[in-house]
Amino acid sequence: MDQAASQPPPRPPVTDAAGLPAGHRIHEYEIERPLGGGGFGITYLARDSNLQLPVALKEYFPGDLVTRGADQSVQARAGDAEAQHSYASGLERFLDEARALATFRHRNIVRVLRYFRLNGTAYIVMEYESGLALKRWVPQNAPLSQRSLLSIVYPLLDGLEAVHGSGFLHRDIKPDNIYVRADGTPVLLDFGAARRLSADHDLTNIVSPGFAPFEQYHSQGRQGPWTDLYSLGAVMYWMTTGRKPVEAAARVKNDTLAPAASLGEAHVYGAALLQAIDWAMHPDEGQRPQSVPLLRAAIQGSEQRALASAASARPADTGFAPSQPASGPAHSGAGSAQRRNLLCTILFMDLVGYANRPVDAQVALKNLFNEFTAKALKGVAEDSRIAIDTGDGAAICFMGDPEEALHCAMLLRDLLGQRHGPLSLRIGLHMGPVRVISDINERVNVVGDGINVAQRIMDFARPNQLLVSSAYYDVISRITDGTADLFQSLGQHEDKHGRRHDVYAVGGGPGGATARADNPSTGYTQTRPVRSVQVLDAAELQEVEADLARQIGPLARVLVRKAQRLAPSIQGLREALAPTIADSAARSGFLAGGASRSRSGRTVPSQSAGLGASTTHPVAQAARQIDIPQEELAIIEYTLSNYIGPMARMLVRRELQRAASFRAFVEAVAATIDQPEQRARFLHALRRSLPKRQS
Repeated sequence: MDQAASQPPPRPPVTDAAGLPAGHRIHEYEIERPLGGGGFGITYLARDSNLQLPVALKEYFPGDLVTRGADQSVQARAGDAEAQHSYASGLERFLDEARALATFRHRNIVRVLRYFRLNGTAYIVMEYESGLALKRWVPQNAPLSQRSLLSIVYPLLDGLEAVHGSGFLHRDIKPDNIYVRADGTPVLLDFGAARRLSADHDLTNIVSPGFAPFEQYHSQGRQGPWTDLYSLGAVMYWMTTGRKPVEAAARVKNDTLAPAASLGEAHVYGAALLQAIDWAMHPDEGQRPQSVPLLRAAIQGSEQRALASAASARPADTGFAPSQPASGPAHSGAGSAQRRNLLCTILFMDLVGYANRPVDAQVALKNLFNEFTAKALKGVAEDSRIAIDTGDGAAICFMGDPEEALHCAMLLRDLLGQRHGPLSLRIGLHMGPVRVISDINERVNVVGDGINVAQRIMDFARPNQLLVSSAYYDVISRITDGTADLFQSLGQHEDKHGRRHDVYAVGGGPGGATARADNPSTGYTQTRPVRSVQVLDAAELQEVEADLARQIGPLARVLVRKAQRLAPSIQGLREALAPTIADSAARSGFLAGGASRSRSGRTVPSQSAGLGASTTHPVAQAARQIDIPQEELAIIEYTLSNYIGPMARMLVRRELQRAASFRAFVEAVAATIDQPEQRARFLHALRRSLPKRQS
């Protein structure tokens, strides 16, 4: 169970020819491929044919003791009494531990769904977790802050406390066995080495070099909760220093491991946190924290001291101190708030009747929903969308082409509504303003009228019906040829707050308007009449894009490119794009923009190529204007993404188009981070990464 469903890795090489073949069925589970194996068993990716869900199926198969028959049954080696005794006793322990593990109900521990005997052996069926292994997640999210580190450590400590409270040890905690889900929460996998603490038998010696303490190197070692805490401390050591710890066996006589307190960055993690890691990794088991609460208390104390230190730090210490606003505090506040607002297309979805189902049914439905949502989003760049779990469903903000949202919504409706009848979905689409913030767990979240209206539109939908707001309809019907016929007006609907909304149903599926579904990729017919394309002046196009970008941000470039193919004139283009601007005064100014400039005698710069034919990326153009090399831009974007997530790329592009100097650019980008202490860390990281940029 050490692979992710959302990003299937390359198939592992076949290490055991005795593994079950693909397509083999065990009860309702069909084997798809092996996920991994060890000394005691083989774990497979399988599919539950009843629920149509992926599961992890673990088979008890100690390869040095058994053989597999032609009928896929497992037998201890014939004529070897010792092997038969070891196999039988190991099989009983495997089942005893499966019974105990099946009682665990903790969000951060992989869940055992069932276990059974068959084919002379036994099997454990577990939830198949999707996400990234910690060993891949850490490099993608580096450099880690203390908060991001603890967002992984605290939930794992909670899960371990539940394991230890049941009298079990995990005994194989390492980056490979920790997964980070798409929502940022960790889950502890692979309890194949787990054992119940007992005084009447020895514990086998199972080790993962670098992460296992010395007492696991021999069967007489005194193992307890402190054993798992050493391993978790070793994981934290690797996360904070970037180094895999020295093997515990090599530390017994001459400890050459450099302490985390000397390698880790104290100004980032806090000296006390690094000292807590070194305490958890003490070679002598008696000198470590003996329980989860003790280690948690040490870490919590270090976090409180770090927060107090951050609160007392001043932005001027970072090297990129913001300059004073020209017109006082009010100007500063308004500007920073405006820089965090974006115009997005919001797709809001709810599972019908989800809350009324039993917990097991909720889990099955949510897994199926997540699986198909991931398929629908496969073609959408990750840095152009934000996905938020809403409990009963999900909300997805598309910051790029608004037509992508329509394609994804229709594909989801058709996949779930037509092929999986038990799973009914209500879907709403809206285009409006949102603000990107960090939630209490420091994950990217979205708030604002845009997402609120999307939810209200969804509330009006029937099961497996897709509705859109008038704001979205006005935009998509004007900038995309051939889509207007998809929509049917349902008139005004009033929400529970008394606010009225013009609603349109989308055809091509159950509950929609006209059924038109001969395009398998989108679920609807894309009939585009043949028409001549009006060639508009490139300089005027660029001016329209700049005017629109001032109102709605980077989405302007996408909308102008799509709408210019259909517009008969520049003024017609402005009329087609005007509905994307929510404020009526700003919309009127945008519509009058071209005419007023002509009357004022303003000279518009010329350009030899059309907007769509430009070979220079807008970010590169802006970068040359304020002289920022591309490698520096990449550093700034990457550093910002550690604090606000995939929005970083869009925000960097937007601020580059506005900034008049490097200092102004950095200040604008930093202002997109809400928390002052995080903003200070961001600026400090830039000072270290760009030492030449101190002005």
